[in-house]
Amino acid sequence: MKDVRIKQEHYGVIKEMTDRQAGEFVKKLCARIYEGKPLFTKDAYLKGVFVSVERELAVSRQNSLNARKGAEKRAERQRGKQLAGLGFALGSVLAAAQDAEKEGADE
Repeated sequence: MKDVRIKQEHYGVIKEMTDRQAGEFVKKLCARIYEGKPLFTKDAYLKGVFVSVERELAVSRQNSLNARKGAEKRAERQRGKQLAGLGFALGSVLAAAQDAEKEGADE
């Protein structure tokens, strides 16, 4: 599920619109976000708003991708640390078992 947040600066722009413009803006913005439809209108004011919105959506999308990549890298490093710790622990257990086996053979 996608979340849509309306910033205070966006609210200020929407308040300046007529009811018809605001309705068209909200409907087309939702169609863009949820259905991938292009933002197109004949209204000159909304064209300018849509250009700004497209830019913000692109930045948001890129930020999301960058965050996902960063999270994957952190998880990979964490797995590496866990495996290194596990390798050390297994090595210690194996060394102790070998020592115990040698002591048993010597007796």
